[in-house]
Amino acid sequence: MDKPWRKRLLLALIGGSLLLLAGCEKQVMYVGSSTPHQMKASYLLLSGTEKKTLKLKKGDILYLSYASKVEKGELSMKLYDPDHKLFKELETNKKGEEEVEIQQTGSYKLEVVGDGAKGSYKVSYKTELKSRK
Repeated sequence: MDKPWRKRLLLALIGGSLLLLAGCEKQVMYVGSSTPHQMKASYLLLSGTEKKTLKLKKGDILYLSYASKVEKGELSMKLYDPDHKLFKELETNKKGEEEVEIQQTGSYKLEVVGDGAKGSYKVSYKTELKSRK
């Protein structure tokens, strides 16, 4: 004989779990990798942020190569300077290359943010001294 309190407890646990997960980052069928000079992923659902820190020096030339495909939702790819100000935004649903001269030594943050996104992204980067160019 099934006890009614067990059903209520089970429903309460499921409901509570759903409420806790509602504010969390979500990744469904997410396959990604991050190496010292690249971050990439493909996914059925991405709601959250992927980050990479780049240690750069004043006078460095930063080369960014990127590609993304957004089939659903929204995706942004942004680079922030050491003062947390937007330094460069990479276009989504496009392939491209950017070359920027670093004006300030410090830790730059590369952030990829998905909001209910379905698709893929790839960002690779390298640096060299301006004098070697």
